Amino acid sequence: MAKDGRFSSPERFRCTGVTVVPVHGEIDLATADALRDHLLRMAQGRGHDCLVVDLSGVGFFDASGVRALIAVHHELTRQGRHLALAEPATVTARVLQALELDRLFEVYPVVEMAHAHADGRPVRHVPGDRTVPGTH
Repeated sequence: MAKDGRFSSPERFRCTGVTVVPVHGEIDLATADALRDHLLRMAQGRGHDCLVVDLSGVGFFDASGVRALIAVHHELTRQGRHLALAEPATVTARVLQALELDRLFEVYPVVEMAHAHADGRPVRHVPGDRTVPGTH
């Protein structure tokens, strides 16, 4: 947990199913609310407990995107559900790291690792390692 208390440690709920939502393009003031609404619709529509957001296709990401992801995280947590971020593009990873949002979100270097974790398989991540458990 951050020493100043800005962020709590990630909530962890048992996942009975995983919905992976790929995100592409620019996430900014003009698109962030639509992203938030889309992620919430996808989480509700599939009825799964875990939502994995694949950020590999994001070309731009600003504070509006952060706000949208935090809103989704809070809503899913309130419902006893789970949000994980996967494969953030370089620009997105920089923003998440600069704001220490890995203290709030579970962030995985590849989608398959997030999926494995949600399935209850143990996942140990070594920074820079993109090996998916059970695939080597």
